[in-house]
Amino acid sequence: MTTNPLPRAVVLGLSPTGLYVARELGRSGVPLLGVDKEFSCGSLSRYFRQGDGVWHESSRATLLAKLKVFSAAQKLKPVLIPTSDYYIEFMLKNYAVLADLFHIASCYGNTAGLLLDKLKFHELCTKYGVATPSVWQFSDISDLFRLVEEIPIPCLLKPTLIHRAKLYMRGQKVLVANSRKELISLVEQLPKETGSWLVQEIIPGEESRITVLAGYSGADTHADDVFTARKLRQYPPGFGSASRVISEHCDESIAITTRFIDAIGFKGIYGAEFKRDSRDGKLKVIEINPRPTLWFYVSHAAGKRLVERAYRDQAGLPLANKLEQDDGVLWQYVIKDLASAVLYRLHRGNLHFAAPDLSAGGDSMRRCWPVFSMSDPLPFFSELYVYAVKYWRRLF
Repeated sequence: MTTNPLPRAVVLGLSPTGLYVARELGRSGVPLLGVDKEFSCGSLSRYFRQGDGVWHESSRATLLAKLKVFSAAQKLKPVLIPTSDYYIEFMLKNYAVLADLFHIASCYGNTAGLLLDKLKFHELCTKYGVATPSVWQFSDISDLFRLVEEIPIPCLLKPTLIHRAKLYMRGQKVLVANSRKELISLVEQLPKETGSWLVQEIIPGEESRITVLAGYSGADTHADDVFTARKLRQYPPGFGSASRVISEHCDESIAITTRFIDAIGFKGIYGAEFKRDSRDGKLKVIEINPRPTLWFYVSHAAGKRLVERAYRDQAGLPLANKLEQDDGVLWQYVIKDLASAVLYRLHRGNLHFAAPDLSAGGDSMRRCWPVFSMSDPLPFFSELYVYAVKYWRRLF
């Protein structure tokens, strides 16, 4: 008895996010090729070793040429899955070429770019009546001088395309200005190569008020699926990436997000983040990423298979029945979560928010981790190496 072969999946980006994608698809028997600009923790996953291996390619032009050759050598059209903003930008720029060679979600030909750009995303939210933090756009320092008195302090300064400012941000997602003088000083120091920036209002309240959503919007509603959770802690504290998340059903997040996704015609996989505003009680959207994000593995551990669903839908394969999510599954990025906990203890009372309520999502029924896995152990050790190199470079 023979089984029908599955088309290959090419995973663009091998951070813990790409590692989640590799493990979800690899465990389902999908042959994989991994791609990144440099060595990352996912580079050593056994699912790539069992497939077509890993490419480390920093040149976008060379990568495009290699992908053309790779696709031409396949009997079945492969599926292309980006897991970082860098590769989304690559796919947006080369969509016409790549769509002939690979199965690709249609969002990477249009709407993904609108979500990637923080200013365009805010404009879309305003157009479709989705509550967000207020933002202020400025073109230069003189423009900011005209706006500065109407901006509430403290506030956030953030790049419209965060991946272009990644080196300058040195691990931070935003810059915090505690005074108007500090805001002006920060803007004066911004390198031109980081692109445009905007100022955003800070939504008060501890980070355990944040809810997150993972979703897939397919070619038809039969393929659509969602998962929701609560963010309990993040790193850096207050304005960072998730370090502790627990699965928790949230009908309000689902209603807001799916209505918005349908309104803009987005088709693909996405991750949304909301925060409950203590001033008016509204759930306000912080961002929607047009790709899998760091904490998505908790959706897998809680019974959902969103990336596998996206892969099968885009390749035209039969879909499995949707499963209900399990609540109470705790995801912890141990290194970052411990660092965040230490910072909250050391700087108690001096951070922008009170320490998060770790019991907000209820009792945990089981746990999972973004990198550590007994069945795929090497990425854990490579992650330690990556962190050691990263912090050495920052120090010296």
